[in-house]
Amino acid sequence: QTLCPTICGEHAPEEIVEFGAKLRDSHWVPLESNPEVLNDFAWKAGLPRSWEFVDVFGIEADLLAMVPAGCVALTLLFHTSPALQRYKEEQSRSIEAKGQRLSPDLVYVKQYIGNACGTIACIHCMANNAKVLGLPEETPMGRYLSRIRGKSPEQAGAMLGDATDLHQASEVCATGGQTPTPEATSSVDAHFVAFVEKDGEVYELDGCKAAPVNHGSSDGD
Repeated sequence: QTLCPTICGEHAPEEIVEFGAKLRDSHWVPLESNPEVLNDFAWKAGLPRSWEFVDVFGIEADLLAMVPAGCVALTLLFHTSPALQRYKEEQSRSIEAKGQRLSPDLVYVKQYIGNACGTIACIHCMANNAKVLGLPEETPMGRYLSRIRGKSPEQAGAMLGDATDLHQASEVCATGGQTPTPEATSSVDAHFVAFVEKDGEVYELDGCKAAPVNHGSSDGD
């Protein structure tokens, strides 16, 4: 899904590592990859109704033409596999060896809560576009952003465990999908990530990776 205008842990402080380990025993009901579910959560969290998630049906030109103009973020759901895990580890080693540029304005939240990847993907989409989206400060999302301002990704991930209003919104919306709602502790073989643009570059934000991934220039598109 992409977020458009509406048409109609490795170097964390010891205390954060300890808290993150405790949170890994905490699980949220996973969100379904469905615009209705993502929008329900995002609107409850504070996203103005002038914005919404919509489906991207493919990357062919005619299918991309169906996506409304002005998109600011993208979520991607994919099946996990041992091969992807190996690639993630290789990518992490390569980034650590070569380095990468990260925008100082990038908001990145580490994932410590089980099955919360869909919720965190939505949070990444909104947090990194708060100004253009016009997120009100008095909303659950606005309050969370205020609390994590200036914090590390590890601290932001740990503090999500205390964001009861976001948790409640996520749990309510997770039951509204088109497929049977899994248990919070269910083992799922799919994972959400988000893609956002900052300072003209595209970033992959996966709370389970060691860091954001800079995929290079967006070429203004």
